[in-house]
Amino acid sequence: MASERNYILIETVKRLLRRGAHARLKKIISRIHAADLSMVFSSLSASHQRQLFSLIEDRQQQGKILSELDEDIVLSVIEGVSVSDIIEILDQMPSDDAAAFIKLLPREQADDVLAHIRKKGDEDVENLLMYPDDTAGGIMIPDFIALPEDMTAGEVVSTLQSKEYKDIEMPFYIYVIDEDQHLSGVCSLRQLVLVRPDTPLKNFMSTDVISVTTDMDQEEVAKIVARYNFLAVPVVDEEHRMVGLVTVDDVIDIFREEATEDILKMAGVGEEFVETKSVFRSTRIRLPWLFASCVGGVIAIFVIGHFEASLQQISYLAAFIPVIMGMGGNVGIQSSTIVVRGLATGRIHIQDLWRVVSKELAVGLILGVVYGCLLAGLAQFQYSVAGFSLAVSMGVLSSMTVAALIGSLLPMLFARINVDPAVATGPFVTSAIDIVSVFFYFQLATFLLGI
Repeated sequence: MASERNYILIETVKRLLRRGAHARLKKIISRIHAADLSMVFSSLSASHQRQLFSLIEDRQQQGKILSELDEDIVLSVIEGVSVSDIIEILDQMPSDDAAAFIKLLPREQADDVLAHIRKKGDEDVENLLMYPDDTAGGIMIPDFIALPEDMTAGEVVSTLQSKEYKDIEMPFYIYVIDEDQHLSGVCSLRQLVLVRPDTPLKNFMSTDVISVTTDMDQEEVAKIVARYNFLAVPVVDEEHRMVGLVTVDDVIDIFREEATEDILKMAGVGEEFVETKSVFRSTRIRLPWLFASCVGGVIAIFVIGHFEASLQQISYLAAFIPVIMGMGGNVGIQSSTIVVRGLATGRIHIQDLWRVVSKELAVGLILGVVYGCLLAGLAQFQYSVAGFSLAVSMGVLSSMTVAALIGSLLPMLFARINVDPAVATGPFVTSAIDIVSVFFYFQLATFLLGI
């Protein structure tokens, strides 16, 4: 239902843009949520994207749209937009979104915008720009509620009703700080309204506060929020002073980005989402990743060539090469996917290396026995050569067992040396398995058939 509604919206906007019906488009735009409108932008040509963006009159809505769009679309949309207009849009954006947007701007525009920010004295945005993108500091919001531990519940409620905190994004937690501004506790709004108004915060706050540091990787931050079911987690500096919050909506974006990146790496197409990229850029991204497959294929050619004499004597040896390589490759991809996903979600740890590998090895062995017997029966029925059917059976068994070993071991080893385990899958795993499968199959066949 939702996909059908989005399709109708996209087609309606396209049709109105072609007709130049700007008045109707403005009315539609004013009623559409930024998340839905961002999907429309990704389906339009660059010229239509800029045209549609220019029809959005509300600077706050423009800011929301820019924070929802992919990097390439953002750069396309703001092409030709004056620095003064960009500054007006930034003034309506939350600090974290504004900082992320500035990092996307071309150097000259970014310098002009930063000059305006310094002149305006907006320290929040400037401070956020100091942190790397993929850290807690880079994704945190600098607006939060942190109050002294001696303040009473009644005073806290009065403070929250003041104008100072009306725009706070995550008001569900009240963070408590001591006289040295160190984070010392936290309480929820529920706790706040259940105690007597004259009760100090330090008497009912929770002192077991889980926080993250500004330099912690965003994926680790997301795991902490997910593990403890937080709506937000406080970010502290080296001296344990609270400097910001990472909220659950940011965590959802992190999981989506990291999952997309892992899947693309595992498929061997880089780490950027290429749906909206040009044909040339998509080709350029995928070209180096396929080099591993090309090298693996060349090595497999030499391996098969080494057994050319065996193939000349028994030509039907070649009949089972595709199925043996295919079964091994599938098992390897299954094992590597399970391990990579487990490492990404925290369900598997590097310390579990031998437990995980031995389990996948056992699974590969069982699968190899089952499919080895099945394909051996087919080989015996088709060619009636006992030695050949045994070679097929052993070839499938060795292929699937080794595939499970490689598919589970490589990601774990990559993780141990602090390399993204997703890069060990896709072309790397399948290429290795293809070479090993062919080699074992021909070695067993030549030995069992006495070639």
